[in-house]
Amino acid sequence: MKKYTDKDWLLDMYVTKELSCASIAKLCDVSLGLIHRYLVSFGIPRRKFEGRGGTKCSRWGGGRTRSKVGYIWIHIDEPHIHQISARHKYVPEQILVVEDVIGRLLTKEETVHHINEVKDDNRPENLYLFPSESAHQRYHQKLRKGSGEPITLSNIL
Repeated sequence: MKKYTDKDWLLDMYVTKELSCASIAKLCDVSLGLIHRYLVSFGIPRRKFEGRGGTKCSRWGGGRTRSKVGYIWIHIDEPHIHQISARHKYVPEQILVVEDVIGRLLTKEETVHHINEVKDDNRPENLYLFPSESAHQRYHQKLRKGSGEPITLSNIL
């Protein structure tokens, strides 16, 4: 008789000894799906998967990462208006820096600009807060046309 077809054995391995489905499957040299099907058919409640995101991930680097275009993103635990989605728990560092300096959350419309154009230089004196993305784009458009003056001082200090 195959061990995993015995309800008591499977219950002992999964509940008492707290082996994972993958460990039991490897022990019995069968697929993970087969073990899962037997757990369900025997009415053995599955443990909730805790996941390996954030600090539980083996590749956790401290919650700081760099995007492909050069911005620094910081991992946050609590929901934030500027995170991309509920699953994506990262927020651009420049937003967190500006919020810390001005003492409030930024609105969805407000945009942070790097004065020296270096995307990972998030010092407060290098950040400028625009009221909207359109105002930010108009600034860059005027610079390209040569009709605007470059910003040299931060407006958040």
